Amino acid sequence: MAIRDIRSASSYRQTVLVLDDQPVVLAIHAAVLRSTALDLHIVAMTNPLDALEWIRQKQVDLIITDYRMLQMDGILFVNAVRRSSNEPTQPIIVVTALNDKKVHQRLLAAGVSACFVKPASATKLSMISRTLLENNRKHYVT
Repeated sequence: MAIRDIRSASSYRQTVLVLDDQPVVLAIHAAVLRSTALDLHIVAMTNPLDALEWIRQKQVDLIITDYRMLQMDGILFVNAVRRSSNEPTQPIIVVTALNDKKVHQRLLAAGVSACFVKPASATKLSMISRTLLENNRKHYVT
């Protein structure tokens, strides 16, 4: 069965990977995702290397990641996702404490859909997540 067939099924639950080395941030982002009222499968991880391995084996509809992580920074992570993912075009949102326009521009150039400075507005994060997930779903249903 093709990925398109699985994702277009009415019972398909979209998967969101939330990656941050701070468990409190993971909990906040998961709560924001639950506020979208979408039926999501939310996977929370703290290690980008583990996340990359997981992504290689799973289908992910959206990734929300930190920029500063012990094992690698957000640019390296995004580039690794794009090289190794089953679906190298899935939307990625970066939420970072780093308020550096050059870094944000590099992230956007690497293919990130959105970049927020921590603490991200729950309303904006929820809205952009919902929009990206709905657009992703439409891509497979049509």
